[in-house]
Amino acid sequence: MLGDTAVVVHPDDSRFRGFIGKTVKLPLVNREIPIISDNFVDQKYGTGAVKLTPAHDQNDFDVGQKHHLPLISVITTEGVIADSMPERYRGLSVVDARDKVAKDLAEQGFIVNVESIRHNIGHCYKCGTIIEPLLREQWFIDMKPLAKRAVDVLEANQIKFYPESKKTQLIGYLKQLRDWNISRQIAWGIPIPAFQNINKPDDWIYSEEVQHELIVYNGQTYRRDPDVLDTWVSSASWPYATLNYPKGQDFKDFYPLSLMETGSELLYPWVSRMIMLGLYVTGNIPFEAVYIHGYVMAEDGAKMSKSLENVVNFREVINQFGSDALRIGLITGRTAGVNRGYDQRKIEDARNFCNKLWNIARYIEDKVGDKFKRPKHLTMSSLADYWILTKLQQTIRTTEEDMDNHRYSEAYECIYHFIWDDFADWYIEASKLQPNLEILGACLEIILKITHPFAPFVTETIWQTLSWEPQSMLIASRWPDMITAYPEFSHEFEEIQTIINEVRYFKNSLKLKKTRLHYIAPQFVRDNAKLIERLTNVETVTEVQVGPGLRLIQTSYQCWLDVDVKLLKQYIRDLGRKQKLQKELVLRLETRLTNSAYTAKAPPEVIEQTKKQLLEAQETLGTIEQEYKRYVPPETVKPIQPSGEQPAPPFHQ
Repeated sequence: MLGDTAVVVHPDDSRFRGFIGKTVKLPLVNREIPIISDNFVDQKYGTGAVKLTPAHDQNDFDVGQKHHLPLISVITTEGVIADSMPERYRGLSVVDARDKVAKDLAEQGFIVNVESIRHNIGHCYKCGTIIEPLLREQWFIDMKPLAKRAVDVLEANQIKFYPESKKTQLIGYLKQLRDWNISRQIAWGIPIPAFQNINKPDDWIYSEEVQHELIVYNGQTYRRDPDVLDTWVSSASWPYATLNYPKGQDFKDFYPLSLMETGSELLYPWVSRMIMLGLYVTGNIPFEAVYIHGYVMAEDGAKMSKSLENVVNFREVINQFGSDALRIGLITGRTAGVNRGYDQRKIEDARNFCNKLWNIARYIEDKVGDKFKRPKHLTMSSLADYWILTKLQQTIRTTEEDMDNHRYSEAYECIYHFIWDDFADWYIEASKLQPNLEILGACLEIILKITHPFAPFVTETIWQTLSWEPQSMLIASRWPDMITAYPEFSHEFEEIQTIINEVRYFKNSLKLKKTRLHYIAPQFVRDNAKLIERLTNVETVTEVQVGPGLRLIQTSYQCWLDVDVKLLKQYIRDLGRKQKLQKELVLRLETRLTNSAYTAKAPPEVIEQTKKQLLEAQETLGTIEQEYKRYVPPETVKPIQPSGEQPAPPFHQ
């Protein structure tokens, strides 16, 4: 209030248009100040007339500079009212002066109304004291030429960003960047290499002798500026300073760096300044790519904070689940630049994966034995061998692509599904009937290599137990070379999987404990009958001339599951009843939500609950209808009949 230098109104505000250009007398100090207009004003907030204190508010300062307003400092660096202010306020603390000013305004009849409002004010993060902006001489860097060069580089796509949207944000920031205040009034830091003549305040010189407070130059004594450099000045020089620019061999070998990884809050203060200073000092970009990671938030999505007591103790998590499980769990389901809450279920899932990997290794090492030696050329002995190598090739290729493009979660998911679903659930089970030690050993070795970046400790420990890798370190081994794929044979094994999956599905749906699988003629099914029998746990896989029972529709081969017709018809009737009841429920909920009387009178939370119930009912109905369709015969099957026999009509799916 004591340092106001103008009152500003919006130029389109008809209430005050006639006052623009005139002056008013500022209460308490009796100083005349002008009434000016600026689009800065929000006409609907308060009275629509805003007082300006350019020396103590950033927004007021900006408007003041635009309109060439004087700067009057009210508060000293000691936090008290300056001696240039009216005598009754001099020396008072800011808090005491504020109370006295309000009291004096009320006594003199200047206060019309008092309201409580909530607004944002900077506070010291340590003591909670309100921060009062003050005028002070500072050192600045002219950012326009630096920012322009950085924008040109970014718009030319010379630096890749993950995610790409961060580059767009950075370009927008650089285009409106102001001059950079690089001086700080703190006790510790890199001194500003500027010295002032103790006798001539306008005489400044540059010197790197910052270890001295006073230096003598040309017979004149100079005092070092007491300020230190903003921390981002030194941080911005990191890419080349750490490589001994300009003559260091490391600088020649490694600049520009391949990748800069950091958090999103450092995009503006650090990444942008590294780019600008790197271009200015070296003439080249500091790095080829920038990866912006997301943050691990609290479980409810809030930022972890000691004061909120929502910080996860990761030492305890490691003690309970292991460091590899924590490492994997924190990247699962995450994408670049996106913050996500901590989810312990993902840590537990990762722990289970590590256990799975450990058990796979124990099983394979037990099978291959201590004298196993991996051959240079692998020998195939089954369709499963061809299929698993094809799957492994696809996994290596996809993982490489994901890692190269910093899709770490996707890379892990690819590895996870290969190891758990393809290798453990299918290949190992198939190998129990048709074992191939060469393939088992080779797959384990490659699995450990591609999993090592995600689970370094458990994979390294397993590696040390491999008899065919004596005295070697997994971390120092080569990434696996691309192996040969056999897609034509893989397709045949996938046909076996289709048959097995569908038999498992029907056995589960119909709760069949014992059943048999029948097929007509194809040599392919005959050759793999033992494998199908083992992995479906059916009593027999039998070749017949007529297909009785429930037809498998997802395979191209003619296969039937031996199912009692009465049981199947009863199951279909039950599905029909469920379908009818669910349709009626969906109709009731839809009718309720289209009833204007209901939507007008029911509380919002009740309407929301009804919408949720409708969505769930529709999903359930869709599931039932999909199940029902599986039992509708797609076509009539006419198997080849032996002469002279007239079979009973088969029950087709």
